[in-house]
Amino acid sequence: MALPPRAIPVAKSSVSLLASIMVAGPLHARDAGPADWLPEEIIVTAQKRAADVQDVPISMSVFGSEVLERGGVARIEDFVGLAPNVFVNFNDSIRATAISMRGILSDPNNVGIDQAVGVYVDGVYMARPTTINTGLFDLDRIEVLRGPQGTIFGKNTIAGAIHFVSRKPDAEPEAAVTLRAGNLNYQLARFVGNVPLSDSVALRGSLQYEKRDGFLQNAAGPDNNDLDNVNARLSLLMAPSDDLEIVVRADAARDRTNAGANEILVPSPLFAGPPFNSPQDVDPWDRRIKDAESSHQDRDVVGASVEVNWSVGPGTLTSISAFRAFEWDNFQTTDNTEFDIFGTGILEDEDQVSQEIRFAGATQQLEYVAGAYYFRQSMDAEAFARIGVDVFAVFGGPLGALPAPDSGFIDIFTENESFAVFGQVDYALSDRLVLTGGARFTTEDKRIDHELFGDSCCGFVPTVPKSSFERTDEEPSYLAGIKWHAGDDVMTYLTYSRGFKAGGYNAFAFALVQSDSSPADFEPELVDNVELGIKSTIAGGRLQLNASVFHVDYQDLQVNQLIPNDQGIIDFVTSNAAEAESEGVEIELLARPSEALTVQAGYGYTNAEYVSFPGATPAGDDFSGNRLAQSPEHSFGAVVDYRRPVSARWDLSVHGQYVYRSDRYSDPGNTPEFEADSYGLVDARVGLSNRNSGFGIYLWGRNLLDEDYAIVLGPGSGAFSPGSIFQSIGIERTYGIEVTYDWNAN
Repeated sequence: MALPPRAIPVAKSSVSLLASIMVAGPLHARDAGPADWLPEEIIVTAQKRAADVQDVPISMSVFGSEVLERGGVARIEDFVGLAPNVFVNFNDSIRATAISMRGILSDPNNVGIDQAVGVYVDGVYMARPTTINTGLFDLDRIEVLRGPQGTIFGKNTIAGAIHFVSRKPDAEPEAAVTLRAGNLNYQLARFVGNVPLSDSVALRGSLQYEKRDGFLQNAAGPDNNDLDNVNARLSLLMAPSDDLEIVVRADAARDRTNAGANEILVPSPLFAGPPFNSPQDVDPWDRRIKDAESSHQDRDVVGASVEVNWSVGPGTLTSISAFRAFEWDNFQTTDNTEFDIFGTGILEDEDQVSQEIRFAGATQQLEYVAGAYYFRQSMDAEAFARIGVDVFAVFGGPLGALPAPDSGFIDIFTENESFAVFGQVDYALSDRLVLTGGARFTTEDKRIDHELFGDSCCGFVPTVPKSSFERTDEEPSYLAGIKWHAGDDVMTYLTYSRGFKAGGYNAFAFALVQSDSSPADFEPELVDNVELGIKSTIAGGRLQLNASVFHVDYQDLQVNQLIPNDQGIIDFVTSNAAEAESEGVEIELLARPSEALTVQAGYGYTNAEYVSFPGATPAGDDFSGNRLAQSPEHSFGAVVDYRRPVSARWDLSVHGQYVYRSDRYSDPGNTPEFEADSYGLVDARVGLSNRNSGFGIYLWGRNLLDEDYAIVLGPGSGAFSPGSIFQSIGIERTYGIEVTYDWNAN
């Protein structure tokens, strides 16, 4: 069998960043206009089978390869703000990336809790947020699916899912390079190569290197919040017959950064006098800090998968076998002073295996998919805290009852084994009316070993003997929907879905065993979602206008609370203490007024609040009626792409985008001091490309208006920095030049 030819990019400028939520009805509606520049068909796998995005009843945004390149996307934060009702908190940490969809997120720090937004790479689930913020390169598309996706994707997609799909090898030789440089000593080098080895075998390789100085200038150590990463991927495609395709993939990533520090908004009174340089921080927006031992974050990630697609009878049998692993090592000083006083760190060593097998087929009236999924994850983790020697030099003697430097750590082993069977059916009652039904049943077993070690001299951290617990959650997920083509250019859908996120353990609690000998765990989180959408293609196919409204009801919401344990120590734990509701709208449009110009825009409104959250604090505070944390009410993104010839050989390319997020609270208590203001960011990329030689040169800039904005605000680390308020701030204006060369352009 011959290899497949180079596929048309899934989203060219005409279907760019926000051509999303299942835009129009029947495909022939697009043929009404100038077909040479109308939006092209976008094929996605949001329902585990290839389908036109305009015929999939899910609120989703699709980002194709060309627009990712034109937008200069190298990391998740470079694109995700363009998707309505999505917010990402990076928390100055590549480990603690928290993704909120429609107001719902999970605490990424606790190794005993699962994500609310499932992240997948080529169909493989990424079990920990530690790995989801690696470099992005050589992608075919990114699918952002809003709302519960428990029936098809399963595995903790209670708020939504993000699916990264890499480029496959193909029959055409390719060699391309991208070099980028900018302020803050920014450097990026990207290499892509595709080699057909025979008529039925092809190899594709890609490599990306990225480095940048820290944008927090540190007066007492290395600058903070820098970039230093290398990412690589190798893919082998084998097509021995017309009915069989095998794709073997391997990838690796390495990060070595000084990151994790924050700007101080309100200094702690504990550090206000000598020998500290008072005031500790004159300007919370000057991006200058004093951090004695600048935080380091080291991460190594590897993965491999084998995907088999075999055409059998009326459909396709697909198998995806995968292995992934990572190691994480970080330390940060929690007092944020120029002295080595208090510090904490986390070590993680994780591996996971997964196996999915499914069959997708169709008859004249029926489309269906059915399959089974297995997942196993194990992790060794250690969280530690220490009081350094400088505490005695600074305070002139022991601090409280501590006569000497001290430390303590929590040693954790977790194991998670999950098995599920699933199926979904679309049944066409007529040419215009389609009914959908789906179900998934999941069994999830979790085990934890927990032990707390304290330094024997001082009792800074108590010593707690090893405890072990196991739990099993068995829950169904299901979906019912109806799709109606009201006309040749209008489609509406109504869906109801129920999903769940498994329970877990408070892995970083001081004591996992409670006074009644039960574990400090929490139960599954449940969700009911109702969504109504309309998709239209008008003006001869030059305008696509789409909208959805949703109502989401969360029961037994897994939330963070400050709760005193049996030792009298207040633990930061997760419990099923709240009920929440989220409702809102998503509106997106794509306009192609001319062959040269494409305009996209997307707006989202989310009203997410706790319906019931009594006893939220040790003082008995009631957070019922409060807005959910890190949930902006309004989100907006717009993209303008302009591309036209300026000579016989040269094309002018202009890409501009604007991202807006309204104010949002950083805590469930809606503390006024922890409210982050709204922000709007402007990015652009302008340049020339030569049609004959494949050469291009561009100027690029991010946050061009040099907006000062906080991603999240929060209190200092208790006794380590009492009374202080820290803020994680966004990066300043960055700009530079980019040169590209594609040997196959001519």
